[in-house]
Amino acid sequence: MTRQHRRLAPARHSDEQDYLARLGRVRFVLLTTYRVSGHPVATAVWVVPYGDHIAVLTNANSGKVRRLQHNKAVTLVPCDPRGKPNPMALPISGHADIRADQDAVDEIWRLIRRKYAVEHGVLRVLGWLKPALRRWDDPQVALLITPED
Repeated sequence: MTRQHRRLAPARHSDEQDYLARLGRVRFVLLTTYRVSGHPVATAVWVVPYGDHIAVLTNANSGKVRRLQHNKAVTLVPCDPRGKPNPMALPISGHADIRADQDAVDEIWRLIRRKYAVEHGVLRVLGWLKPALRRWDDPQVALLITPED
């Protein structure tokens, strides 16, 4: 078991706020949202800590946003860049609020650019070379995720 795996496997969920803060520091998190039918849909995302929340940026017209408009329940678990969950980490349940205000989106973009400087730079170059990859040109919203009590 690696050091990161041990750090992300709390003994109990009683300190979910602390676990949520640690979850905000990992590189990739598998965010699971739920369709109207209840079927789960998991997506690997970049996350940053944002106050008492974990923040995710996504396009305003993404599937995640459409699903969250019907069901705000989410599950988070650390994963690798391809979305394979860390088997040593416990998933955490919560709910996501969609925030479209530009100040929050700009602040979260700033945090993401700081945390993911290399990845963000690579995506900017790829987007310049192939405009179809430029997802950040569309309107963005912030997903503020709060753990369940």
